[in-house]
Order: sequence, then C-alpha cells, then structure tokens
Amino acid sequence: MRDPPETPGTWPGLLVEWRRGDEGWQGRVVYTVPRPHGPALVEAWLPAARLEPR
Repeated sequence: MRDPPETPGTWPGLLVEWRRGDEGWQGRVVYTVPRPHGPALVEAWLPAARLEPR
C-alpha cells in the first residue's frame, strides 16, 4: 500500500476486506509501522488506488 495515514511511503500489509464507498472501492488493511518502543499494528480503510498486489 502507498501512503497510509500518518505514515508516508510504501508498506507491506494484509488486505482483509473490500467495500464500495461513495468515492469508489476501499480496502481494509492491517500493517505494522515502526514506533519508538517497537512496531505497532494499524488497521485502516484506504482507497483502492493506494493498494497494489506484490
């Protein structure tokens, strides 16, 4: 995924659900981000344009 909230860049993640919103398809993804005391697990809905298979 590209540029999730508060964490710019490209990150690996797991797509767990799709939904169709007012502005098109969105994917619910979970991913980890580095934090000062270790990685944190994050869950977010992102526009399909920010998701790509790897």
